[in-house]
Amino acid sequence: MRTILAIAAATLIGLSFAGKTARADLIEYHLGGKGSGGPVFIFQGKATVNAGKTVTVKPANPQFDSLYFGLEDVEIHPVATTREQFNKKLAAAKRKKDADECFAAGEWALKHGMLAGVYEAVELALTFNPQHERSLDVLSLRDRMHAPLADSSTLEAEMRAFVKNDSMKAVTSNHYMMLHDTSDTPEKAANGRKLKTRSEKRLELLEQVYESFMLLFFSKGIDLEVPTQRLPVILFNDYDDYLRFSTGISPSLASAAGYWSPTNNMAVFFDFGSDEGFKQLQNLSRDLNKTADELVAARLGGNSKDIIRLARSLAVLVKIEQENQDYEVVSHECTHQMAGNTGLFPRGVMTPSWVHEGLATYFEAPSDGAWAGIGAVNEQRLTWYRGLAENDSVHSNLNFIVGDQIFDYAVSHGGVLHAYGQAWAVTHFLIEKHFVEFIAFYQALGEMPRHVQLNADILTRLFQVHFGQDIDSLNNEWHAYMRGLRTDTQIALGQED
Repeated sequence: MRTILAIAAATLIGLSFAGKTARADLIEYHLGGKGSGGPVFIFQGKATVNAGKTVTVKPANPQFDSLYFGLEDVEIHPVATTREQFNKKLAAAKRKKDADECFAAGEWALKHGMLAGVYEAVELALTFNPQHERSLDVLSLRDRMHAPLADSSTLEAEMRAFVKNDSMKAVTSNHYMMLHDTSDTPEKAANGRKLKTRSEKRLELLEQVYESFMLLFFSKGIDLEVPTQRLPVILFNDYDDYLRFSTGISPSLASAAGYWSPTNNMAVFFDFGSDEGFKQLQNLSRDLNKTADELVAARLGGNSKDIIRLARSLAVLVKIEQENQDYEVVSHECTHQMAGNTGLFPRGVMTPSWVHEGLATYFEAPSDGAWAGIGAVNEQRLTWYRGLAENDSVHSNLNFIVGDQIFDYAVSHGGVLHAYGQAWAVTHFLIEKHFVEFIAFYQALGEMPRHVQLNADILTRLFQVHFGQDIDSLNNEWHAYMRGLRTDTQIALGQED
């Protein structure tokens, strides 16, 4: 069993400390010891080997406390931080005084979650070419995104009518209005540092996804509509309340970790830490920390130090897992909402599931990724893609997917997961290798008459208009691309697969 939890400088909400250039490490922590066959947790941070054969890991994200392990349980891999890699690319462009290369460095920064690096790169590009069109477009977008939005009082009334819960509090950010019932008391780190509240962190993540979404398309010359009012989000503190509300709308939402309703434009979430499985993990951590406190008070030696280290580190792991699940769900559903509010997928058109879910999975920050960003290779999605691609060439085939049969015929939970894996894989390939044709296909979908019922034949013909009649050749190119795809962690560790 292999589990990857990320403490990453380049996750979508890890941008505020992107200017730090301290050495980074990837640390593989083997629960139960190396060779035990237990779970392996991979962290990014700064590792220090201490006397007494222990290791302290200081996470790249300052909201998390340090972790402590026995040296025999970890492997340390020194790697360059994303900021260091970006600096190297930008310095090379600066030496050449090449505006296009500066812009390319900014695109790299965007794909690795460094929004500040995007603007740094385009501003440098303009010093070498003041008329650099794509850089001017990006800065123009920044100004448009920062323009004041319309009054949100009407929106708040609509949201309250939808949620029917007068106790929920309204908060706003630049581009969002949120109704929530989470605590306004922020947690505190072990060192006493005041952390943000759950609602503040959720709004921060939403803003990062919003800006990243807009930048990706504008940086490639696609002029989307910039929303003129805040986007509505509902955040339930308790999973049971969320479930009760959601299943009241539709029983099909019983298994959803979050969703966006195109009918009323509401995005609905719950605080991940309130579901039953996570509560069990929290209880385990709490019990272990109680034991650790008792051992500290009794001043016992021997193996008690190992228990104390495990307890303190598990408490941090629980928080990290909570954040990582938030990253994945929020970035996924926020992408649905953004696509429906920027004209990319008009809300009145029934967009095929593989198109809608493919884009959302492309943007989602995977909960198992060490350096998540736009287009990060999601190990879980990749595994589900390969599970079908290696055993079923009929269904893992563009001829079957582009007509949306991959979702139409998915009747089991496993079938749906396979469908998501295929949609993610096709979208990743087409955005990275055939972006112009793919956007033209998107636009053609949005221009379809409202009365037309999209079916496999219509979708396939529309796809062929933009990608050509020879889908078999494109299918072979897609699978060849996927065979070479690796996660950022695999790349950093020099792993082939």
